[in-house]
Parts: sequence; structure tokens; C-alpha cells
Amino acid sequence: MDESRIAEITRDVARGTLRPRWFRDAQVEPALDSDGNEAVRITIVIAPGAVRKLGGEAILDTLVELRRRLEAEGEVRFPLVEYATEAELSDSGDSES
Repeated sequence: MDESRIAEITRDVARGTLRPRWFRDAQVEPALDSDGNEAVRITIVIAPGAVRKLGGEAILDTLVELRRRLEAEGEVRFPLVEYATEAELSDSGDSES
């Protein structure tokens, strides 16, 4: 499955489990897992302040539903899911330049 379709599924899932108020976007890129197998890195971009407001249940529901939807569409790579705010993504990009 291509990265744009994975991002589309992630956006749909996150809007439902994290609420549009806290969800901003999703970024997807190929990756390797700790054993060197192909994986997919999914960064769920959240609003500032969301870390304090989102409960563990919402985070877990997102992960479970995302894995279920990806598997249902035939994606076999393991999803490595992380969360970041837009500011955190900007900061990480600045350190690489």
C-alpha cells in the first residue's frame, strides 16, 4: 500500500478517535523495525496542549483501529506510530539543517 493511502486511513481513524479538536495531520514514511524488517512510520500530528488532554484510552483506540484498518486493506508492514505537535516537527527539522 502506498504512503498516501496509509496517511488517508490514519487521518480518518485519528479524526474519529482523537477528535478533530486535537488531531491536525498525519505523515507517513517507510521505515525498518528493530529486526530490520520493512515497517511504516506514522507520525500523528496533534494540536498544542493535546498531550495533557488526550487520555490513554484515546491513544490506544487510535492504535488498535489503525492496525485493524491497515490490515483489512492488506498492509502487512508494522506501523510504528508516534505523536508530535507541529512545533516539535519544526524543531526536529531545524536541528537537521
